[in-house]
Amino acid sequence: MNQTVSWINERIQKSLPTFIVTANPEIVMQAKNDSSFYEVISSSDMITPDGIGIVYASKILGHSLKERVAGYDMLHALLQYRESTGQSTKLFLLGSTQNVVENAGENLAKQYRHVQVMGIHHGFFKKESDEERLIVERISREKPDLLLVGIGSPKQEEFIHRYRNELSASVMIGIGGSFDILSGRICRAPALFRRLGLEWFYRLLCDPRRIKRQMVLPVFVFLVLMERVLHSSTTVEAKSTK
Repeated sequence: MNQTVSWINERIQKSLPTFIVTANPEIVMQAKNDSSFYEVISSSDMITPDGIGIVYASKILGHSLKERVAGYDMLHALLQYRESTGQSTKLFLLGSTQNVVENAGENLAKQYRHVQVMGIHHGFFKKESDEERLIVERISREKPDLLLVGIGSPKQEEFIHRYRNELSASVMIGIGGSFDILSGRICRAPALFRRLGLEWFYRLLCDPRRIKRQMVLPVFVFLVLMERVLHSSTTVEAKSTK
């Protein structure tokens, strides 16, 4: 998390257009099954392990990511760091309902003295519509340090990918349903669930309709284990030929 925050802060200071994907198993499976979406996330400048499943998978496959870097936590860690160093941060919030995104912006502005909310807009607009074009033009005029897009995956990543060169934003992040938490509409999973890597389960308990989305999780686990087995077999074969 500290490395991520430091890197993002440097990108903001240098005004370098930066596309960040916060990846969970659902996003990975979407990219695996959709080549166009794979190209979208591959065009990003950083992919963080938002879901604990990504961290576990990395350990199983021998890469061992250090820790989960969730979008919600990353946002607060970044704003706290910039607050502590006296840096102002211009935000633009795009997503959810108008009421939710307004409350999210107000709460962030109250929590951080150096945060300026340059604009907000709900997430219910059609792809490549006149409304979307007006949104892009508005964001471009405001030139935010951070553009937070919470219209769900893959729409949020596709939006950033489609317009990243026109948005005039330093850092662009897809943050999923974080506006609901930032606004106070729903509560974050208790710390115990987060420590145990069960935040996904808490969300499912709160909203059983998520079961359709989370049906990909067993498939993700199966594919990770299969890759581990295939990798182990390949390694054994390679050693036996020496």
